[in-house]
Amino acid sequence: MSADAASTKAAVVGLAGAAVGAAVALAINKNGPVKVEKPAKVELDPKIAAKLEAARKEIGDGKWGPDDGATAAAWVAYQMSDNAFIFPITPSTLLSEMCDTWSAGGVQNAFEQVTKITQLQSEAGAAGSMHGALAVGGLATTFTASQGLLLMIPNMYKIAGELIPCVMHIAARAVAGQALSIFGDQNDIQAVRSTGFAILFGTNVQEALDFALVSHIATLRSRVPFVHTFDGFRTSHEIQKIQALPKEVFQTVVELLAPEIDAHRARGLNPNHPHARGTAQCDDIYFQAVEAANKYYLEVPRYVEEAFLWLEKLTGRKYGLYEYAGGKNAKYIIVIMGSGAGVVEEYIEKLGAKASDVGVLKIRLYRPWSEKHFLAALPPLAGIKAVAVCNKMKDPAAHGEPLFLDVAATFQGAKCQAKIINGRYGLSSKDFTPGMVEAIFKNLKSSKPQHPFTVGLEDDVTHLSLPYGNLNTVPYGTKQCIFWGFGSDGTVGANKNTIKIIAQNTPLYAQGYFKYDALKSGGVTISHLRFGPEPIKGSYLIDSGCDYLAIHKKEYIASFFADLLLGPLADGGTLVLNCPWTDADLERELPPPFRKLIGQKKLKVCAIDASAVAKRTGMGKLINNIMTAVFFELSGVLPTEQALALLKDAVKKTYKNKGEAIVNQNITAVEAAIAALRSVKYSADEWANLSCDMESFYAKPRSEQPEKYVTEILDKVQTMRGHELKVSQMEADGCVPLAQTRYAKRGVAETIPIVDVDKCIQCNVCSAICPHAVIRPFLLSAGELLKAPDSFVTRKATGGNAYAGLHYRIQASPNDCTGCEVCTNACPVGALSMKSRVETLQDGHGSNWDYALTVPSRGNRFDANTLKGSQFQDPLLEFSGACEGCGETPYAKLVTQMFGKRLIVANATGCSSIWGGTAGWVPYAKDKATGKGTAWGNSLFEDNAEYGLGQLMCVRQRRKQLRDRVEACLARASKAMSIALRSLLEQWLEFSEDGIISERLSDELGPLLEAEKGKAKEIGEVLRLKDMLTKPSMWMFGGDGWANDIGYGGIDHAIASGNPVKIVIMDTEVYSNTGGQSSKATPMGAVAKFAQAGRDQKKKDLGAMAMAYQHVYVASVAIGANYKQTCEAFAEAEKYDGPAILLCYAPCIEHRFFKTGLSAMSLDQKDAVECGYWPLYRFNPALQKEGKNPFLLDSKKVTGDVMKFLSRQNRYAQLVRSSPMVAEKLQSKLSEHLKERHQSLRNKAEEPGKVSQTESGATSNCEPLIIAFGSDTGVTEQVAKKFAGLCAERGIKVMRVCDLDELSEMEDLKAATAKALCVVMCATCGKGDFPQNAGLFWSALSAGSVPPKELQGMRFCTFAMGDRSYADSFCEAAKRIEARLIELGAQTVLEMGIGDDRDEDKWETGFSAWLPKFWAAIKAPEPQDDGTPKPALFELKYHEGAAVAPSQIVPPGTQLLTITENVRMTPSEYERDIRHFSLSTEGCDFPFDLGDAVAIYPENLPEDVDEALKFLELEGDRVLTVLCTSDNVSERHRRAFEQRVTVRQILTTVLDIFGRPSKSFCTDLARFASPADAKALKRLSTAAGAEEWVALVDTCPSFFDIMKKFPSAKLPLEQLLSVLPLIKPRIYSIASDDKYAPGKVEFTVVINQWKAKATGELKTGTCTKFIQRAAVGTKIPCSVICGTFQFPEDDTTPMVMVGLGTGIAPIRSFMQDKLFKKQQGIKTGPMVVFYGCRREKEELLYKEEWEMYKREGVLTELVGAFQFDKPHYPPKQIFVSDRMAEKPQLISENLLAKGGYFFMCGPAVATPSVQKALKAAVLRAGKDAPQTEAAADKWFQDFMHAGRYSEESY
Repeated sequence: MSADAASTKAAVVGLAGAAVGAAVALAINKNGPVKVEKPAKVELDPKIAAKLEAARKEIGDGKWGPDDGATAAAWVAYQMSDNAFIFPITPSTLLSEMCDTWSAGGVQNAFEQVTKITQLQSEAGAAGSMHGALAVGGLATTFTASQGLLLMIPNMYKIAGELIPCVMHIAARAVAGQALSIFGDQNDIQAVRSTGFAILFGTNVQEALDFALVSHIATLRSRVPFVHTFDGFRTSHEIQKIQALPKEVFQTVVELLAPEIDAHRARGLNPNHPHARGTAQCDDIYFQAVEAANKYYLEVPRYVEEAFLWLEKLTGRKYGLYEYAGGKNAKYIIVIMGSGAGVVEEYIEKLGAKASDVGVLKIRLYRPWSEKHFLAALPPLAGIKAVAVCNKMKDPAAHGEPLFLDVAATFQGAKCQAKIINGRYGLSSKDFTPGMVEAIFKNLKSSKPQHPFTVGLEDDVTHLSLPYGNLNTVPYGTKQCIFWGFGSDGTVGANKNTIKIIAQNTPLYAQGYFKYDALKSGGVTISHLRFGPEPIKGSYLIDSGCDYLAIHKKEYIASFFADLLLGPLADGGTLVLNCPWTDADLERELPPPFRKLIGQKKLKVCAIDASAVAKRTGMGKLINNIMTAVFFELSGVLPTEQALALLKDAVKKTYKNKGEAIVNQNITAVEAAIAALRSVKYSADEWANLSCDMESFYAKPRSEQPEKYVTEILDKVQTMRGHELKVSQMEADGCVPLAQTRYAKRGVAETIPIVDVDKCIQCNVCSAICPHAVIRPFLLSAGELLKAPDSFVTRKATGGNAYAGLHYRIQASPNDCTGCEVCTNACPVGALSMKSRVETLQDGHGSNWDYALTVPSRGNRFDANTLKGSQFQDPLLEFSGACEGCGETPYAKLVTQMFGKRLIVANATGCSSIWGGTAGWVPYAKDKATGKGTAWGNSLFEDNAEYGLGQLMCVRQRRKQLRDRVEACLARASKAMSIALRSLLEQWLEFSEDGIISERLSDELGPLLEAEKGKAKEIGEVLRLKDMLTKPSMWMFGGDGWANDIGYGGIDHAIASGNPVKIVIMDTEVYSNTGGQSSKATPMGAVAKFAQAGRDQKKKDLGAMAMAYQHVYVASVAIGANYKQTCEAFAEAEKYDGPAILLCYAPCIEHRFFKTGLSAMSLDQKDAVECGYWPLYRFNPALQKEGKNPFLLDSKKVTGDVMKFLSRQNRYAQLVRSSPMVAEKLQSKLSEHLKERHQSLRNKAEEPGKVSQTESGATSNCEPLIIAFGSDTGVTEQVAKKFAGLCAERGIKVMRVCDLDELSEMEDLKAATAKALCVVMCATCGKGDFPQNAGLFWSALSAGSVPPKELQGMRFCTFAMGDRSYADSFCEAAKRIEARLIELGAQTVLEMGIGDDRDEDKWETGFSAWLPKFWAAIKAPEPQDDGTPKPALFELKYHEGAAVAPSQIVPPGTQLLTITENVRMTPSEYERDIRHFSLSTEGCDFPFDLGDAVAIYPENLPEDVDEALKFLELEGDRVLTVLCTSDNVSERHRRAFEQRVTVRQILTTVLDIFGRPSKSFCTDLARFASPADAKALKRLSTAAGAEEWVALVDTCPSFFDIMKKFPSAKLPLEQLLSVLPLIKPRIYSIASDDKYAPGKVEFTVVINQWKAKATGELKTGTCTKFIQRAAVGTKIPCSVICGTFQFPEDDTTPMVMVGLGTGIAPIRSFMQDKLFKKQQGIKTGPMVVFYGCRREKEELLYKEEWEMYKREGVLTELVGAFQFDKPHYPPKQIFVSDRMAEKPQLISENLLAKGGYFFMCGPAVATPSVQKALKAAVLRAGKDAPQTEAAADKWFQDFMHAGRYSEESY
């Protein structure tokens, strides 16, 4: 190798792979560098120089004052532009906001015009509009960053290619890769370096101002467009004291640039001098055209230098393209661009004389790169040994980052021997400190420097990182201050005022930077302030040498590590604590590590109870000015007297518009602060010598040990120590586990909601509306309640038998709550109140919450598509960082509760992605039981619809592939697999598109596929795709900015495609995440950022646009206004086989509510709906297929005052104050628009469908009906619609089916009922409340202004819906309506019907009883019937050759219990078969309470089923799918057929074919019979055949018996399903106590047998027949039925009980309960039992037990009444009533004297005699006893009303 070759060879230093961003360090030419060619000196035109100098003399220097980089740059852009085209993106949004504010305020630019600000739908749109403005000769600008800048790249290429001068102002920011970051680095700037834009980079706030002007000058002079940029946040949001540019400067510049401006305008598109621009070029000329621009770019450095000279002449400030600082002959140099340069320069200046061998080169002009200027700025090249190029970005696949490559190439060209080292720092605003600068220089000076290197982190994977420490390098005399504040305490605002006071009133320099955590609610703020006599160059957080540190929230002291809080404090520094503690308290309250550091640093500690001062002086929670006064008193920045005077002046200026009282309050608070401040005395040596371990002390106390991820990573992120994490602890792809917020336990709320369990109506509204899922309903069994903390007070769950055996509590989490008060304001009965968090923790609420989370979820018992049911599903979105009272999160949370275990979310960037996906704070969670949960992903802001569509399309494709594999598996491997696997795979093919069923099948298939994968390759192929077995519920989430603006095109395409995309648009009506800028969703008249003068356009009607497609489901919802409608909309949208959009009204902090903030978020939603501001509707295209109107208007009435609604929000009121005439005009137009829109929606809702829903088939002469319903859960609405259908069958005209609220105007009610009978169907909510859609009706009806006989002539009837467990308010709403209607003169046509949720068939029992009475009252004809078969309600699909492995059909709400005992207790020869029947509850969630009953679902016996199958000519083992084709099918039917079944199963477990028939069955059977049989069957159902019917009934026939009697009538199976009832369960009282005999439930069962009257044939009931034959081990579906017994709270209260026959069962359970309690040491009272049965020997059941109870002191006395025993029988029979008469003292003493309770259990026929005996026993039983029979009757009535008499009869 030649010497020359050797000398030019590059030396590789520390070479690493390109995959980790490695690069090559260059060492070139040992013979020395070539001579550097210096650039030509640039001089100004003398005339221009003279004018500039003259202007400076005339204008003078600008004022010094505080400003941030964004505002500074924006001021220049505003002055120098005709137009600015904007779109919000952090951190550049502030530039746009400032320009909009100036424009709205009429501020003129340098052209004596108001700059026109135009908001676009996206950054791409802004760039396009800017390009258009430039093309016609305009001076236009824009502001952006990150992804926004990337969207502008295509236009940037065009603008640069066309050589159009312009300046884009960019706050440089990270670009989303593995994760989004809103913080600053230079990745975005590097992404546009090849666009042809020049790039000028500022390093601080002053340069942001100055370089903005330089860019505008240079672009016009050079024709090359410029990117003027500076570091996002670190410069854009840093406040520094700078020298401003007066407006006259810009006027001077514009005047001097007039030739260039005129030339630019002359080149613009104009018909007066036309030309073509933007043509297409072919390969023959394109290259040449590109090269033709070279001369322009070569001149750019000169023009920038000239512009710097312009600036120097105007201001005296000098700048260079590349600027060096450091030793004149430095050997080691850092090359850096942006704010980091100031840190390096500060470090070098601190070194002083020791800095001779180091230096820094600051890059100003980055593009075009000028080697000449770069090299000329450096010290002599020959002396340079090593250069570190510091990059604030990463290029992962290159040899090095772009700046490094530029520098390396430049040094190579200069043949310099220096080593060029590549390094990275500061990505995503990671702090860059003097300690890191020192580490870089140490690396440069080492013999083997690390190359490439990183600094600011610990890289334990590729080992690139440099170790570093903390250094204090600020100039002498600089005061450094840190303030730890709370998101809403005003600390940041106060500190900005502090900077303003000091900067404007002293010669001191000032700097402020404000660091926030990732949370929108309860967020931590840390203010870093510096003040000093010298310029402050370093832009970094204070990490050492801090003089003053204040902690404004005492909770931080125990939440954050002591070294994190106190570490930056210098020894002897000042520490201020806002706390109520005395010195003695501090010894106890301050953590040992905290005190230790105080002692070691010998800090001056002061304390003040600022919260008490604020409260005392009328400031509420605002402590900002109080703590500012403390700062001025203690910091020494200014003399106290001067500082306080300035602070008071600032207070007067700030609050003058709010009145003198407010000003005086603040001044009083300032003065009181100084008086309340005190110095803390402590022993420094004693505290310094404390023995404590920081890590162990701050370890979070947890009830269970979490995984390492939590303790090693999450805990650090959540306590602001994420910077300590190593590279190896991070996932390179950005994927993170769920449920991160669960571990935070921030404890930020001052108060939390506490429930009054006696007021609570168990509606679950508070849980549904809670933005953070911190308040939830819990359901506990009695056993679980025993283990609960004493403070865990519950009440028996109400709402029907689904709640039987359960106890209800609403509980909030004290350490997760944000204290927003939304729940307390939403509670309809005021059952919640706010209480101090500290007190609640002392009261045990923390333990309550921890225990509640251990209770198993019982969500599977309830319908997740209802409000109440949804809230029993665990929320898989919890404790997010959203704002207190956020209006968005309730919707997202609801989606997780309804569909969360199979949910995939594509989330647009915005608020919902920040509170939903910030690393370390991810609130989405997994289901505890299954591990399933929400799969959440975020791509970008602009592409979420496409992102979500792509997800959907791929999942559908993968599931299609899975279907192919399943089909192949069944075709090729069916013989190899088990019958069970084959059956499930076949069913999956059929039900794969049903989300719920496919999920169940997936759970069953998983283990089988795993077990059998070795049997055939095809099974293994299915197993590989098993994660696609469940059909996922796929949703897109995003805000209104995404949906209406930047993402609208994607949404439009997605819904137009017809694919079933589901889109949730959380409409806050502004860009919430970026600070409240207007979007197209912002209503007319609202003030928002970017619309400071009030928006003058109507809100975009996205719903109407989507509905125009006709195939898109659209709903507009507001959860706080109508919970039911919201749940229905989400359920319908998910079910709909097509695209769906849900528009969700989400009140936001940016609405700026007066007084209430967001605490009244739900009430705001309600008000918005009531005044017509936000309509509620649903557009369901599926209804069109049924011939119905697809549009349903759910907010039909507008009753509120829209102006009053608007006035409560400052976004509207602000315009009233600033521009009252404009506000009046816009708000009047808005009000008119809302009225017109509502009328339009009403018209749309009233359009008839293709087939009228109500009036079709109206042929009878009955008066027409109006059916008006009040429904809260939707059940009553279903009943009303079913009733309308039944009326239609009889030819009765139904004019209307509507909400009661639709008749809330008296005139409307009278008009509607003038010629129609009104049927009112109304539910009662909770404890007597009206449903949401009946409240307005009742308000109008009950108004005192309604005349007495206003409704005379109106005819009506009422059907009430309720739950009798609410004894005091059962059906109260309907009762009050009926009473009031009668009072107003209306006439009821029949007695009120009642549907009771506690009845055997719930409301259907009462409805079935009421219907015949209704038909009779209106003389309704029989249903129109031509004798032909009615359409079946079911469709059957047989599967020939299918595998037969059917699962047991389990009715909804039941559990499969196993028989463990089935023992006959009476002798085998005895006439009655009475059994002890026991079922195991082990492994089942089967809670029950004392006094409850159980519904047992029997089966028909196999031999009976075989006979029926043979008769009906059905094949029992045929496999089929049953499809429900009608809405009039019960839930039990639907759930039974969510799987394939066999014909035998249907006859065995579904149809009551052996049950008692009805007359209507004969009519239905006649449709399939021969003429003769049909005639006979029809006769049986008429009056003429009454005798034949009675004779038939006397034979006790079953449905099957009648079919056999008329064998020609063989119903097809689908008709059997339509006609025959379901097998009814039999209800049995529970004979055991769960505490005494856990793990089982016992019954006393008599086999129900009787002889047919006509034939004497012995008959046996279906259920007891089944029980009689049931073997041990058999599994039976069972459910708990709520008991009606009421028990005394005090266990010493006597209980007198009557048990007749098997009615002794519940009394046995009462005995077990008392025995268990006695064994626990609980004192019990007297227990008296009157036991009645036929014979003592045979029927005195559990005889040994009664003796045991007596021995144990539980049973006081057992009195037997044995009906047929000797000697009294024959002839006399002895009954219980006789024994009661014989021993009245047992009754009177226990009931009268001791306040006992009475229980009667047995046949209803015995009730009168028992009650008579009871009254007789107390009659004249003492002076306090009733003395007359009338008095005894009254005593008994009072006794019952007091709940002391309970009866369970049958």
